Amino acid sequence: MLSPFEATLIGILADAPASRYDVMKVIQSQSLYWAGSPGAVYSALDRLVNRGMIQEVEGTDPKQYKVTAIGFQSGYQFLTTPVPAAKLIVDQSLVRLKLRGIKEFSPPDQVEFFQRQLEEYPKAVKMIQEKRGGRFERPICRDLVELAIAQLTLEENLIKKLLADAVEE
Repeated sequence: MLSPFEATLIGILADAPASRYDVMKVIQSQSLYWAGSPGAVYSALDRLVNRGMIQEVEGTDPKQYKVTAIGFQSGYQFLTTPVPAAKLIVDQSLVRLKLRGIKEFSPPDQVEFFQRQLEEYPKAVKMIQEKRGGRFERPICRDLVELAIAQLTLEENLIKKLLADAVEE
């Protein structure tokens, strides 16, 4: 199973082979949720090589890496697996990461993912609503609950729009 960070690296390398430095620069320039550190990028690339998900491109200097068939399959599996309700509440970046990658897939794959992901939103809202009461009745806590529900609703509406677009294709 890939971590979100490893899936991001596979996504970067899926476009074209790149050096460690190039991957680092992409992370730093495009990430909305993490600035990246060379040590984290380099060690993750080493792990992916050891797991057979990426490989060195022979004859390149500096070394470049490309995604293997195992890496593509792992990336596909990561992207098409919905984010569970409990994770939706605590880590919105996971869905954003998946939405960026899933748009590269076929419309039927997109439709299936969007439909399965939409099933998680009511569960997440219910989990948040069940936390109300007790300590969570303080005004700031009520406001934060409402903010979390509003964010989930916006995200759910975006996925509904993306689903409609994918169905039309």
